[in-house]
Amino acid sequence: MPFELKVQRPAVSRCSNCGKLINGPGIVVKTCCVNKPWVFCSKECYRQFLSKWTKNQDAAGGGRLRRGLG
Repeated sequence: MPFELKVQRPAVSRCSNCGKLINGPGIVVKTCCVNKPWVFCSKECYRQFLSKWTKNQDAAGGGRLRRGLG
């Protein structure tokens, strides 16, 4: 699961999701799969990324966590 980093000023000035320029501090998030932090312009952009990321993680796992339940 991605976790939010507390960074004063990100090195990247564009949103990793939509590409907009970031005027403020932005939201900086680190995932387990990508070695560099992702920067988002708003909570909405972060929410969109998180839903896509979660869907991809579920698809890649093939439902391994639920196999033992049935």
